[in-house]
Amino acid sequence: MTAGNLLKSIPKVDKILGSNEFSQLRQKYKDEILVRLIRMHLDICRSKILKGSLRSVPDNFTADIASKILKSFEPFTKSVVNATGIVMNTGLGRAPLSEKAIERAVEVMSGYCSLEIDIKSGKRGRREDKISELVSIITGAEAATVVNNNAAAVMICINTLSDKKEAIISRGELVEIGGSFRMPDIIRKSGAKMVEVGSTNKTNLSDYESAINKRTGAILKVHTSNYRINGFTEETGLKELAEMAKINAVPLYYDLGGGVFSDLSKFGLPHEPTVSEAVNEGADLFSFSGDKVLGGPQCGIIAGRKDLVEKVKKNPLMRVLRTDKIRLALLEETLKYFMTSDTVASGHITLKMLSEKRVFLRTKAEDLCGKVRKIVPANWMVEVEDVFDQAGSGAMPTEKLEGAAVSIVPHDLSLTKLSEEMRTISEIPVFGYIENEKYYLSLRTIFACEHSKITENLKLIVNKHKK
Repeated sequence: MTAGNLLKSIPKVDKILGSNEFSQLRQKYKDEILVRLIRMHLDICRSKILKGSLRSVPDNFTADIASKILKSFEPFTKSVVNATGIVMNTGLGRAPLSEKAIERAVEVMSGYCSLEIDIKSGKRGRREDKISELVSIITGAEAATVVNNNAAAVMICINTLSDKKEAIISRGELVEIGGSFRMPDIIRKSGAKMVEVGSTNKTNLSDYESAINKRTGAILKVHTSNYRINGFTEETGLKELAEMAKINAVPLYYDLGGGVFSDLSKFGLPHEPTVSEAVNEGADLFSFSGDKVLGGPQCGIIAGRKDLVEKVKKNPLMRVLRTDKIRLALLEETLKYFMTSDTVASGHITLKMLSEKRVFLRTKAEDLCGKVRKIVPANWMVEVEDVFDQAGSGAMPTEKLEGAAVSIVPHDLSLTKLSEEMRTISEIPVFGYIENEKYYLSLRTIFACEHSKITENLKLIVNKHKK
């Protein structure tokens, strides 16, 4: 059949809309929406015909379009099982939220809330004042505020301090923070002129000092949380940089990145700069993420000297970058975990995952392994293995966490197909990983209640491929 005849054989929009296959869809959705979607699919079909990749219109053409449209109404943000062993997995929503934080957010979402009202006086206030108080109590910072992520925090801080002025930064700290967002680009967009000092591997105090002049707005320091340079290196410490900045009456802004409140070394992890250290070592203004090690919602927390924080709050960009009531509720409860004597025992999920020892993870892996073996065919190889997990999201880039996983080698089914179907065969996608010609489910990031979801997906896969 010629392309012209094929194009003529495609059903009309009104015929498709009036078909039995669309009767249920029409009961729920507007005709104008369905017509728009039908036309989109018909355009795709016509394009394939003209390119020669479609040589006939299938008998189930209308049913296929109805099925595709129905799929387009499915939620695109779904709850998933993270079996990758990467605790702060950016693609899977970064840090998991703790129970009390979720409960508070649900409470706030259920009706009206005191977002910008002081309950005692009944007068309007600022939505981030409570967060400022909590950050000050926990870290000793004079004041704090919140914006929608740490990239926004970097932007507004540099803009506040160095708009139409110079911002001094080490060449070794011109990082890319993911998604092609680079520090030089953010500095430029903030309205500051970037002044690079030192070299990629060595920047000393005199490099910064010699660059200071009457046009200097701020000195910037960036914690390179997503990579390490080893060997012939030299980095100016925050404390000595802060002392020099103070002598020269130039504010020092520190992009702390991950936002570590508890010293990770007490969990057997490598030390990462903490928020309290930023305060104690003299950073005038600093910022960090809320959804990394802090274990809260996506946001950027700005803290430091009260006068500088006030300047940030008065910046017109603040209204553009501010957070909503849900994130503030989540952040408030997350911060309160760090006021307790034992953050992990109090229920902080992210720190619990990061600190969990291999011996306990192996016990969980043995349990899951036993359940998997009961479902899959005898010729599938299922074992418990020691693996190395990751913190993720730029934290501890070179550090591996000793973990345990269930490894699966299916018979007569490719690992790629197994991995794909674990994500797509049911309403609960399971994300594992392939390595060493095996499919792995890492227990560090799997919740106990998710074992049944994993085994259900495996059961569906096994039944699908039964011969």
